[in-house]
Amino acid sequence: MSAPTRFLGPFRPNRPVRRYPGPNRPMRYPTPSGPTRYIPTAGLLTPQQEATERRRAVESRPRMPRGPGRPAFLADPFFGPGLAAVGVILWVVGLRPVPPSAIGGIGLIGELSVPTLLAYPILVSAVVLELLRYTPRTWFLSAYTLVGVIFVYGLQPAVEEVARLPTAWLHSGFAEYIAGHGEVLDGYDARFSWAGFFSLIAMITKAAGIPNALSLLNWAPVVFAGLMVLGTRALAVSALGNRRASWIAPWIFLAGNWTEQDYFSPQATAMVLMLAALTLTFRHLVRPRLTEPVRARLRVRLAPRSSPKARLVAQGSVVLIGLGLAPTHQLTPFVLGMFLLLLLLFGRLWPAWLPFIVVGAAVVWFSLGAEDFWSGQLVQMILSPLGDVSSSVDQGLFSRLSGSPGHLIVLLVRIAISGFIAGLAALGIIFMRRDNLRSWLLPVLCAAPFGIAVVQSYGGEVFMRCFLYALPLMALPGGIALERAITSARRLRWRNQPRRTVAVAAIPWLVLSLLAFSTVLARGGNDAYTTAGRTDIDAVSFAVGQAGPGQRVDSLVNAVPLDFERVGEVDQSEVDIYCADVTDVAATVACLREKGPDYLVLTGPQWAYVKILNNAPDGYQQQLLAGLAGTQLYRTVFDQDGSLVLARASAAVKNPQPDQEGTAG
Repeated sequence: MSAPTRFLGPFRPNRPVRRYPGPNRPMRYPTPSGPTRYIPTAGLLTPQQEATERRRAVESRPRMPRGPGRPAFLADPFFGPGLAAVGVILWVVGLRPVPPSAIGGIGLIGELSVPTLLAYPILVSAVVLELLRYTPRTWFLSAYTLVGVIFVYGLQPAVEEVARLPTAWLHSGFAEYIAGHGEVLDGYDARFSWAGFFSLIAMITKAAGIPNALSLLNWAPVVFAGLMVLGTRALAVSALGNRRASWIAPWIFLAGNWTEQDYFSPQATAMVLMLAALTLTFRHLVRPRLTEPVRARLRVRLAPRSSPKARLVAQGSVVLIGLGLAPTHQLTPFVLGMFLLLLLLFGRLWPAWLPFIVVGAAVVWFSLGAEDFWSGQLVQMILSPLGDVSSSVDQGLFSRLSGSPGHLIVLLVRIAISGFIAGLAALGIIFMRRDNLRSWLLPVLCAAPFGIAVVQSYGGEVFMRCFLYALPLMALPGGIALERAITSARRLRWRNQPRRTVAVAAIPWLVLSLLAFSTVLARGGNDAYTTAGRTDIDAVSFAVGQAGPGQRVDSLVNAVPLDFERVGEVDQSEVDIYCADVTDVAATVACLREKGPDYLVLTGPQWAYVKILNNAPDGYQQQLLAGLAGTQLYRTVFDQDGSLVLARASAAVKNPQPDQEGTAG
């Protein structure tokens, strides 16, 4: 049989293609000078007919049936920035000074003006409109996020006289002591066992030539919260990729962080460092990513897609962060180690030794550097709360549900925010499971911080700390859930279904606006007794300045800054530590006669504390002052705008023992 002819030969798809010799230049066809006329016309056209024919030539798509069109201002690229500018103007115009005496049980939100409150939903509208665009603009979203940080976390610094939260003032005093003496004060406070943050602030203040860190307190929440939001954004990009959910996640954190753990404290610094370590881990040391529908195994771990140099730098950075966290905070390094260990157990973490280095550094510091903290109480501290979930729930939740009706509303709002964000995260995980996500790693990471309540109660703030650690991770699936609504709104046609499009697009706007309102309410709910005036600070400074070495300066309750001056030289504490019930006037007067300090500081926030939290009766302030005046044991040495300093006539008892039935301060 003869060979097959050319036309009957077999088809070879990989056959090389012969090209015409010479450079391959693209062909350019001349465009017609005028419109293409599909129907010949005779004679000359009038100007109106010529314009009609030109429009017909250009518009080749069939005409849609007429209906309600999308408003033109929504398509304007500058409408969203204009909305944000209007929100900024309203927020600034509506601000006004709010003295502590004007704040009631509901908190700061009761004293805010209507323009300031309207600024929050207007800013969220600009964010949602930007996310609805075909290509969201990064610079505008970054600017909106920065403005949102100032709106939520800069509200108190903008309207209150001095920095709030007495604990922040105490931290400044600790840093000042280290800067002046070059060492920690042994046996004074457990926080000196983790003095990394105080040592850093001492070094900064000495290098800057300022006497203390009091000038840094007021706007510290804006700085720390901004860094946490930035860390959540970086964490979302590393875990989810650069998508719309990566912008929604930091907004969930921004609008839902009611914990107030972003003040001038080691906790805030440790939280920022932990987010940085998790971001580096998710970006360079984890494969597959959290959203990839791949089952990973511990024994057969995949090398990350980043370069070996990037992996080496990320590993070294995480190790340095772990070493820095060990002397800074007693809880955060263990939480970071727990996250890394879970990544390893699910087969995602490439360096298997990394979680053990982080946890090992924390254990070594706890054993050697924090000996003053655990000596004599190690067994009781570790073993007694182990598994005692009921005690943790009682201390962290039920025991706090007390006080005035306004304060109860604030507490319920905090619980509602936490539950809503947890539910939003669960909804996002359900959507991810429907999209063939096989791993349970992300749900476990979101729920893991709440295991702290089982291991160690950590006082009455256990669930607050658990929620703070879990919030950046819960924001990831929460962002995916809200992204689903935005994607659905973008797929709908305004011309066909305008009402449904608006309703779907309003879901993320409504969620973020309600979270922002609720967080403003929750964060300012304690401002009646956590905010001090200038006269309150002057009263404390006067009492501490008049006291001699070894003398005592006490406040009635922990509602006024103490220990920001002469730390270790003058004892500074609260009366409710060694007196059983400060709301009982007769018992309190008798206790002060026996154990009272050399100088007693009484300020407006303290009266608000006793009234809101302890349900003190009306006229309590006048009765207590009259009772102290009747004993002739104390005399008034400072009186300015309701801030009092009472000096004791006789010597006070040193180091009074705490009452077994009293509060723990």
